[in-house]
Amino acid sequence: MALVTVLYVIIVLVIGGMFEQSTIADVRDPLTTAARTILGSPGAVAVIIAGLLATLSSANASIMASSRINLAMARDRMVPNWLADIHQKLLTPYRAIILTGVLALSFLLLESLEDLAKIASVLQLYSYAALNIGCVVLRVSHPDWYKPTYRTPGTPWLQILAAVGCLSIIVYSGSFAQIAVVVLIIGSLLWYLAWGRSRVEIEHALPELKQNWKELGFGMFTAPVELHESEFEEWAPAIRALNVKEGRNILTALANPAHEKALLKISQLIATGKDEGGKVTGINMMKVPFQTPISTVNKMLEEKQSVRKSIEQISQRSQAETLDKKGKDSVLATTTFESAMAASHDIFKGLISETEDRQADMLVMGWQGGFSLGRIYNTPVQKIIKNLKADLSVLKDRELGEINSVVVPWGGGLHARLGMEIGLRIAQTVGAKLRVLRLVKPGINVKEEEEELLQRIKPLAGDFDRIEITVKESTDVTGGILEELEEHQDDLLIIGASHEWGIRNVLFGTIPDIIADRAPCSVLMVRRYVNDDWKMKAAESVKRVKEQLGMTSSPESN
Repeated sequence: MALVTVLYVIIVLVIGGMFEQSTIADVRDPLTTAARTILGSPGAVAVIIAGLLATLSSANASIMASSRINLAMARDRMVPNWLADIHQKLLTPYRAIILTGVLALSFLLLESLEDLAKIASVLQLYSYAALNIGCVVLRVSHPDWYKPTYRTPGTPWLQILAAVGCLSIIVYSGSFAQIAVVVLIIGSLLWYLAWGRSRVEIEHALPELKQNWKELGFGMFTAPVELHESEFEEWAPAIRALNVKEGRNILTALANPAHEKALLKISQLIATGKDEGGKVTGINMMKVPFQTPISTVNKMLEEKQSVRKSIEQISQRSQAETLDKKGKDSVLATTTFESAMAASHDIFKGLISETEDRQADMLVMGWQGGFSLGRIYNTPVQKIIKNLKADLSVLKDRELGEINSVVVPWGGGLHARLGMEIGLRIAQTVGAKLRVLRLVKPGINVKEEEEELLQRIKPLAGDFDRIEITVKESTDVTGGILEELEEHQDDLLIIGASHEWGIRNVLFGTIPDIIADRAPCSVLMVRRYVNDDWKMKAAESVKRVKEQLGMTSSPESN
């Protein structure tokens, strides 16, 4: 918006400098004339084409926005509900769009488009003035049903100034446009009295405004603003303690049918604890146009059973396979599956919201394609990584089948510890071997490292005895892990995020990204959610400094 404003100002300054002030009003096409003067005929043609494209874009945006006004009025029963119908495939209010388009085309039949433009401008200014006045009234009235989360600087004086400015421009817009707007407003009021009054219940703040005026007078404009709940300290869940005994509540994002089975399988294994089963919710998010209300689409999703049935079928197949292999008495069989569908203007924000609403402690997603810098830089997955208030797992599926061997590289960090928990959950549930891989610099005592590592993971592992600890000398973490994967036939690699996960051109960190891209087996990248606990952050920072100074046994992260 700032860039567009600067561009408009520069254009006005250029035009003002090229033409005499006394004659500029007589130039019907100043931009085209200026372009012809500077660049010749090609410049004039370029400006004309750009103007046509801008007009088409503006007209399209106006039709889209105006149709949503018709949709909102239909939902509020201010106009016939027939206009509120949403297209089953496109998820757009097609009837409202068609009506708006027909009305826009009919305006072309008017003789003077200039008068039409004036009427439209005055209506827009009137709307802006009414919105600013309404904002002031609601802010000083404080009705119980109005709880804004955004605070405009300079309230209420900025809104009053804006309203006065809009009304001042209307005064100088000409009598024809003023009369036309008054007629339209009167016509709208008559329509409300004839149609909407008996169908619409309007909530307003006039009673509260009168009461506050009696008590405070003009002081109500300067009274302190009551804070809304969301303006207080942002809620954050507590840090989840690592354990392998209790079940987990997993939300699994399903988008690609080719990998849905693997995602649900991994989710089921992660959700299952040693002593109790967990819960897996397979969710399919549907993206809808920004102008289409989410509530309207959600009603359609409740009636749309095809995707829900598909999710349920996948879940049932996964459970059936589990029962065949483990039997009905297995803890794995007690892990439940649910299917869900949700709509959102932004898929990734929607997943964050669904995770919080369902109180899931982990979100499981899939990753398709490679891990090139371009794909990572442009992926919105980073929004989830940075904003999700739960653990996150991203599966790079390479035809994950039966899991007999799981490998977890160990670095001792927060995310590596989550990887260890998940590795233990999967291994103990399916009876797989868990290999813990520790890479050290040459010259480090391997036996001492093995004993120290065993003592660190023993409280979490408990009596699980299928753990194989591998301590290997290497000068390069990435290369050492990839060499180890080539030597062994592991089915699944679980790797925690490294400390560079917050950088824009990496996903889970340089090491996890490269390994996930080159590993011969399926890779599960995990990141543990940690709130602003200063003790954990301080410990992680100290560990990072030691690694950078070469004060640990870990090799360089090349």
